Order: sequence, then C-alpha cells, then structure tokens
Amino acid sequence: MKAASLACLLLLLTNTVVAASDSHSSPARAEPETFQAPPASPVATQPTLRLKPATAAARSASAASSTPANAITLPALTDSEIQSLQNASNEKAYRAGIGRNLPDSLSQPIDLGSWQWTPVSGGKVAHYSLTSTGAARVRAQVLLGKAPAGVELRFYAPSDTATVFGPYTESAEPFWSPTVTGETLGMELFLPDGVTASDVALSVPRLSHLVVDPASSQMKSNPNIYKSADYASCQVDLACASAAWQETGKSVARYVFTDSNGASYLCSGTVLADQDPYTQVPYFFTASHCVDNQLSASSMDLFWLYSNPTCGGSGASAVQTSGGAQLLMTKTTLDTTLLRLNNNPPAGVTMSGWTTTPLTENQEVVGIHHALGYPKKYAQGKFQAHARLSLSNGGYTIIADPNGDFSKVVWSTGITAPGSSGSGIWVEQNGTRYLNGTLLGGSSDCSNTSAPDEYSRFESTWPYISTWLGAAGSPPSLRLIDSGKPAAALVEGVIINRYLQGTRGTQLLDGVTSQTPDIATLESRLASVMQIMDIDNDGSKDASKDGVLLLRYLIGLRGAPLLQGLDVSASGRNTPSAVAAYLNPVLNASN
Repeated sequence: MKAASLACLLLLLTNTVVAASDSHSSPARAEPETFQAPPASPVATQPTLRLKPATAAARSASAASSTPANAITLPALTDSEIQSLQNASNEKAYRAGIGRNLPDSLSQPIDLGSWQWTPVSGGKVAHYSLTSTGAARVRAQVLLGKAPAGVELRFYAPSDTATVFGPYTESAEPFWSPTVTGETLGMELFLPDGVTASDVALSVPRLSHLVVDPASSQMKSNPNIYKSADYASCQVDLACASAAWQETGKSVARYVFTDSNGASYLCSGTVLADQDPYTQVPYFFTASHCVDNQLSASSMDLFWLYSNPTCGGSGASAVQTSGGAQLLMTKTTLDTTLLRLNNNPPAGVTMSGWTTTPLTENQEVVGIHHALGYPKKYAQGKFQAHARLSLSNGGYTIIADPNGDFSKVVWSTGITAPGSSGSGIWVEQNGTRYLNGTLLGGSSDCSNTSAPDEYSRFESTWPYISTWLGAAGSPPSLRLIDSGKPAAALVEGVIINRYLQGTRGTQLLDGVTSQTPDIATLESRLASVMQIMDIDNDGSKDASKDGVLLLRYLIGLRGAPLLQGLDVSASGRNTPSAVAAYLNPVLNASN
C-alpha cells in the first residue's frame, strides 16, 4: 500500500531479537546470487488428486437425491462488502479480499459421514467444493484437529486440477489453505483403510474472497475502489529497465496474506542472499506494516517472476509457491520484517545483495515493486534525505533528521502505489545492485510524481537481523570416501561428475574405488556438495563446466590451463585466480 499501517506502527512488538548499539557503523554487505534448486535432490513428484473430481461428481449425481451434495455456494459480495475493501488511511496493506463466515455445518466439526465417499486404492476419498460467487481467487480457513495416520487433505481449483496443494495432515491450529484461481476451492479428503469418517475432526470456519488475483491482472471489482487511476498512467514496466535491473527484479515477489478474520492483503517483498557463500537460505525481507505476526506469516502465498516480457507489453505469468514462512524478526519502529520461507522460491530467482552503507544526498536509487494488480514495476529517482517517523492521529509524519531511520526518495521515472508496500530500494555500486531498505509509504501519485516516498534504512535494521544474514559458513567436505584423505581427481572428482550428470546408486562407484561406502550416506554427502558446485558462478551447476573445473584443479592445473576451452564470459568467477580462491577452502574442508 502507499500509506503505512499506522495501527501496526503504533504497536511496539515484544519479539525483537537484539538491541541496536550503533546501527550506522561497520558497513556490511552481501553479494547477489541466483537461487538454484539442488540438482542432487530427486525431482519432487507433483502432488496429484487420488480421484478426479469428475468421477466424484458422477457418483454424487447417481446417489440418492436425499444425500447432501458435497458443495456449498455463497452469493456474490454485496455493494457494501465491496466498498469495505477500500483502503483506509490506517489500513495495514493493500486489501484484496474479504472474510466470509461459513455455516455451522462447516464451521463446527463436519459430519463427514454425510459426504459422498468413493473407494480408491488403499482407502476412500471424498471431494467438497466451496464457491464464493464472483471471486478472482479463494482460500479457506481449515482446522484438521484430529486425523489418524494416513489421513490426507488436498486443495485444488476445479478449473485447474493439474495444480494440487498438499497433502496436509493433522494440525493443532487452524491454517489457511493456499489461494486457488477462480471462485471455487476444491478439497479432497482421503481416509486410509481402517479409518472411518467419525475418526476425523475437520472444520472450515470461513473463507477469504479475493477480488484481485495476485497471479494475473484480473480484478473482480470496480477499480475505482482502489483509486487506480491515480497510480496507473505513470507506472513503468520492469521490462523497460536495463537487463541488469531486470535480473535484480527477479528477487521481488508479490505475496498475499490473510488474517484470522479472512481479510486478505497484497504486499511486495524481496528474497535476500546472506553472507554465507556455501548455502542458499530463502530469507524474505518486507515491511512490518504488512506482516508482523506468525499467523500472517504462515498464510503467505508468494507469486514470483510476474513481469511483462516486453516494455509496455503484456503476457506476464507468475509462479506460485505456498506454505508460508517463519517469522524471524519484526520491528514496527523500523517498519521491517525478516522471514524464512518454508518452501523454496523457483530456480532462477535472484537472491538480492544488500548493503548497510548509508545513502548519500542525490544518490541514484531504484525501486522494484508490484503496484496494484500489475506485473512488476520499476521506478528510478534520487535519495533526498534521511528522516524520522512521528506518529499521530492514526497516521504518521516524516520529519527531516540526518540520524533518522527512514529515507526520503523522489522519483524521476515511475512511482510506487498501493501493493508496493514492503518492496525494496536499490543502489548500484561498481556495477552490482544492493538493496538498502523497504517501502513504508509515501505521497507520490501520477498527479504529483515528485512527492516523496519513504523507505526504511537497511543499516538501521541490520543489528536485528545480522544473526541470520551475517552468519558465517564453512564449505561441505569433498572427502566423500575417506575423511582422512584429501579429495582425489580419479575418486571424488569422478564421483561428483557422475552425480552432476544424473548418475545415482552403486553406479557412482563403478571402477572408482574398491571400498563400499553406504550409498545413502554417500548420496547425502553429494547433496551437500552440490551447494557449492557452481564453481564459475554462472547460475548453474553442470559437469561440462563446473565438473571440468573441479577435475582440472584436483589434477593440479593452475593459471590459464585451468580455464582453457571453457566459455566463462557470463561467469562471475572468470579468472584462474578467482576459481582458485573459491576452490581452496572447499578442498581444505574436512568436516
């Protein structure tokens, strides 16, 4: 949103991790990385339904007419409900959905014996659909309070049964299902043999009806509710920026979260790199006026890579991840929150670098964000001055203060808008782009593009998050067979190359060693080694380049012969000295 959640900002959370001593000293930074799905991990099986909904519907239609249908439909939102979605000045984020209570037959433990059940391999299945007429997306609050082993709950959209979420099992607390496209949420409940419907306690107290689809530009309401015209005409697609800034923009995600009453909100955020070059932990940085508690964090659905492919064009599509996040730190006085995502972002997403170096007057800055229901946008301008926040009358005032914890920015290209809250601001240093804060709010709109926006200062937040982002790491050992012997080209070098090529099991060892290590243990060690196998730092791990570099280095090649014949023009480590500096500590690791 544009105006910060001052209801949130008026609260001082008690779960702050540390106290800042000197927040603007000892500059630190992390370099950007490309997130890579570990090639060592087997390709995860895409969740599927145990029974196609059409089959379940056919059985229901053929059942006796006295049997209740496994479905409920709520009417379209009323005009007053739609108007309640309008953002107020003290609203905590861009409100995209409204909560709707469900009848007692669902909000209390459901009589599952009344559902239509179909025998399947290993048990039986029932489907139930929840429809909120006119929704762009929908999700349900669910409590699976009692579920014997083997009971599984899955969610899907009837319009897209290829995309399935789950299985979910017994949970002590209510949780929000993933959001699904369209007005209907499908649920599939599987009971294994030996488990009866009375053994399971399932209730669905409410759903959230979203009028904005975070995975598209679809808006199922009057855009004037959000005063879209004030912000639309001067937005600039990220595709209009340079290729380098588009790459940085891959770190930005739009996300939706839902409160206990079913109100859903949209904000932006950034996945960050840490200072450990040997791991890739999906830390996510956003505003506390968006997410400031674990309930909201657990409900987060994220939408990645949602950008138009051409400047001013169309055709953007998003990749959705669900599962929420762990709340690590939130600080309302700095309007910042750090989370760890429970599920990884898609491979190829950029993990943004960051810096605690303070901005200087008139320094060029760039903002990348998800305004309103739009694909990723870009704004360019200059840092104006540091400032402090003064809270009053449910709002806030920015007061110039060189020691303040916020930065005032004035744009020359583009602006931010509702839905941009929590998005980052970046600076470029020696050709690399580093995040330096997150969006609190501001006054810029298309009729006043020079009005300032306000961002947090990353250097002020750093003392509270350095525990995670500043953690030092050590490389995994390449001593796969004998921890007492250094890695050898014709043993570990060959095994690692085979693994990079997709070989698994005992074939990893064929002709390499007479020893017979436990294969499961060996593959576990190799999975760890894959974390550091992007030796040339080009965003991929492959035998034809990274495997060759490792073998050459283990053989003893140094200098120009180390890189001879390899295309390292797009690599971050493209000199023999850079490769050697990276591999030396790896080869010396004995853990």
